[in-house]
Amino acid sequence: MNSTFQTDFCPLGPSGRVRSAPVMALHCSGANGTQWAHLASQFDSDTDFIAPNLVGPEAAAAGWSMQSYSLAEEARPLVERLLSAARPVHLVGHSYGGALALHIARHYPQHVASLCLYEPTCFSLLARSGESDQRLYRELETFAASLEDAIEEGHAAFAAEVFTDFWGGLGAWLALRLDRRRDLITWAPKAALDFGALLYEPQGPDLPLALPVTLLSGAQTRAHAKRVIALLAKEAPQANLVELAGVGHLGPFTVRDKVSGIIKDHLSRA
Repeated sequence: MNSTFQTDFCPLGPSGRVRSAPVMALHCSGANGTQWAHLASQFDSDTDFIAPNLVGPEAAAAGWSMQSYSLAEEARPLVERLLSAARPVHLVGHSYGGALALHIARHYPQHVASLCLYEPTCFSLLARSGESDQRLYRELETFAASLEDAIEEGHAAFAAEVFTDFWGGLGAWLALRLDRRRDLITWAPKAALDFGALLYEPQGPDLPLALPVTLLSGAQTRAHAKRVIALLAKEAPQANLVELAGVGHLGPFTVRDKVSGIIKDHLSRA
């Protein structure tokens, strides 16, 4: 990546121009920071950019469970970096990374310059909504429990395949390269933990109404993700809503140029 995240931000970049506010991009479940390599390449050295690797399967090995793991635990090392930064940071996130960004913005709003999120999976919102949303919530809870059972029974490959097809559509697993499948099988023990963190997130403070927010979604995504976007739009009426025709939950991968362009536009406005 062309730019780096520093905690001792210099007011001037190498070009002598005033530095832009830093950008932190948070990846989805099953991915890593390289998900945002294309986006990072769009910035020059006057922007500090970080795309950290979130916690992986080592969390399951350490004894965390679907019922005990939380977004607060996931956010801990990121918050330490934000608190030590001299300026508020723009948060970008996809899916789990988007929900994580929202958690941070709710609890540390003074350290967040803006939010640009692609289908943040804040599933706990469904549990606090109407009956139809609660049905969607129970579906997700059952699905997450099935992933946890598969891992406990030693079927990591099955869990990885089911998880991939859930978000990418039937056949998404078979379309992956073999090395990518191996990576997901290794990561699979974290899958249920991520779902648990999303499902059981306590109700936090409301987002500040002055916070610039862009919410992206794909028109062909799952109903669960669509409803989360709708609920967030009610909470943050200032949000700019962008729906991409013909795109699903994996838009940051399948149409990365378009998504990167929208993120850049958001940051320019914010």
